[in-house]
Amino acid sequence: MAVIILDLGGVLMLHNMPLCMQRMENIMGKHNMEKVLGLSNNGEGIEHSLMEQYEAGQVSTDYFIENILQLAQSDKTREDVINAWNAMHDHIPQYRIDILHEWKKQGHHLFMLSNNNELHWQHIKEHYALQELFEHAFASHLIHVSKPNPAIYHIVDQHIRALYPNEGPFIFVDDIAINRKAGESFGWKTYADIETLYQELSQYNS
Repeated sequence: MAVIILDLGGVLMLHNMPLCMQRMENIMGKHNMEKVLGLSNNGEGIEHSLMEQYEAGQVSTDYFIENILQLAQSDKTREDVINAWNAMHDHIPQYRIDILHEWKKQGHHLFMLSNNNELHWQHIKEHYALQELFEHAFASHLIHVSKPNPAIYHIVDQHIRALYPNEGPFIFVDDIAINRKAGESFGWKTYADIETLYQELSQYNS
């Protein structure tokens, strides 16, 4: 059976970067949002930015939020920052959850791979009962590197191949091209979205 490795943010959760940027700009101003936070249109933190440090697990959630509040307008609160951040990936559509359940019933092995994004992980735990679907959830902060650093893909690849030496193919779904390229270096077949993979697997199983 297939080993399917899914990104959390851009693959399962709906991607609403414009809303996140709008809310962050309202909190801390456009200059601080771009230069200090490092929030950009493609959802990746610029090098050495607060966002990059947070996604790599180099700073705590409290440090991340407090640094934003230090640059924020005086009436902004911790809740405002959390809501703005979570707007980046605001929810998981039910049909994607149904796809996961179908793949699990078919016997495919499901794994999660994500940057740190502790606030997003917490949101998932509070609103969706998905843990039982995934055999392991890898987050960058567990090994202190952030995608697309090859180290995280190497650890995931070694771990899964040790569990399932005779299973395959290895399939990686991530909406960011540089992450897919890193996964491909380990022989993973990659897709940009869950819908395309679902259509191909459905044709294969029919």
